[in-house]
Amino acid sequence: MDSSNLLTCPFCPFSDADASFLEMHIDHCHPENGAPQTFTPDLYGLKDTRSPSPLPTDDDSTEKYVDCPHGCGETVTAAELSTHLDLHVAEGIAFDDSGVDSPHFNADSTGLDDEYDSPLDREDKLDFQGALSGGKRGQDRDWARMNNSTKLTRAKSPPRARGTDGAMRLGRAELGPHAHEKKMPSWLKHMLEKGGRTSKQTHLTTDGKLARQTTVENETDKLIPVIAKLCEQDKTVQRAFLCNPKVRHICKLSREGGFCGYRNIQMLVSYITKTQSLGHTYFPHSVPSILDIQDLIEQAWDMGFNSTGRTETGGIKGTRKFIGTPEAQALFQSLGIPCDASSLAASEGTPAHDKLYMEVASYFRSVCSLDDETKKVFQTDLPPIYFQHQGHSMTIVGFEIRDDSTANLLVFDPMFKTSPAMQRLIGTSAKCDNPVRLLKAYRRGTKYLQKYKLFELLKLTGSPDTTST
Repeated sequence: MDSSNLLTCPFCPFSDADASFLEMHIDHCHPENGAPQTFTPDLYGLKDTRSPSPLPTDDDSTEKYVDCPHGCGETVTAAELSTHLDLHVAEGIAFDDSGVDSPHFNADSTGLDDEYDSPLDREDKLDFQGALSGGKRGQDRDWARMNNSTKLTRAKSPPRARGTDGAMRLGRAELGPHAHEKKMPSWLKHMLEKGGRTSKQTHLTTDGKLARQTTVENETDKLIPVIAKLCEQDKTVQRAFLCNPKVRHICKLSREGGFCGYRNIQMLVSYITKTQSLGHTYFPHSVPSILDIQDLIEQAWDMGFNSTGRTETGGIKGTRKFIGTPEAQALFQSLGIPCDASSLAASEGTPAHDKLYMEVASYFRSVCSLDDETKKVFQTDLPPIYFQHQGHSMTIVGFEIRDDSTANLLVFDPMFKTSPAMQRLIGTSAKCDNPVRLLKAYRRGTKYLQKYKLFELLKLTGSPDTTST
């Protein structure tokens, strides 16, 4: 993106090429009835006094964390703040008041030059059609595969003392700003115990009957069919592939903070329970809470699954420490749920994000026939993928190829809620004039991914039970 075309917020470092997005950002983050968040050194991490760390200052000095000025309760690195605020704008998109009841959604048609779906540089373009049509799984694959005897490596802070198991205690660079806390605040624990607010709604079924449905404030069902429809309507999309439509988008609660790894585990569990896949009997009522997941991970360590995680984290029960792919893998393996973890790093001139694209494309290609050249969107029954990069994790629910041969991951990001506009499209035949605007929250392209040198994936490999309904 040409920086000369960027418009900058007068109150914070946020910028975007789309004037309407900038206006929405100001409305959301700097309302007239509240004190605007001005740019100060303290706010953006030049002087970080929030760390509870008792360790020396060279422990994790490479990462500076700041509180989101939007008020969501998330703590992000200063380098990621602009992207974080941009996605807050995307999650706030709503229907125009005049078009709420119309079956045809006439969104603002202002073009977007954003960092999530912009073209690659010429030398970075990949032959995705060749990869998809050839069915090859992982040429040049030199990343490490994990099983019970191997594990992913984490980006490390400066060296520290090792435990009796040979593992080092990690710090803020790996575990977040609360890496050294003994327990989370009592108000937060109470909020997590209570969970999201539930409500009951009555709606008409396809056969004309009334049905009552319970909804949870931070959970959204039936979102993948909406994304599929928007990909179909987006003229720049050549082909799109999506996972099982029963996967639920689960996002953080307001003021919750950095529990993204847990929320991604919940999204994978939503697939397991909805499809009656192997292991669904462990979750008979609903997805496990964050506190339940902490217990399951600690139990997995007790059983010997990636047990060095306890030394590395100092234990996670009752804390806000970040978890990662090793913890997710340990949980599923301890329950007998088959999974396959991999680490993707740059090698021999191939960037890590290119390897990521090829791996995800190959994953979807393995169950799709591309003989019908007129077919644009492929809806599969594949599980979603747990996706980790430094400091954050998401759930991959799809992959798309654009007309210019560039690509995007399609993700459920637990840091952001479903926008009102997307909510209104669920279960309708509405058409959107500007699907790019609504898909922005779900796309992660090269300009986002190229900032990271290492990615981790965790795929569920168990098949649904034949008795599923």
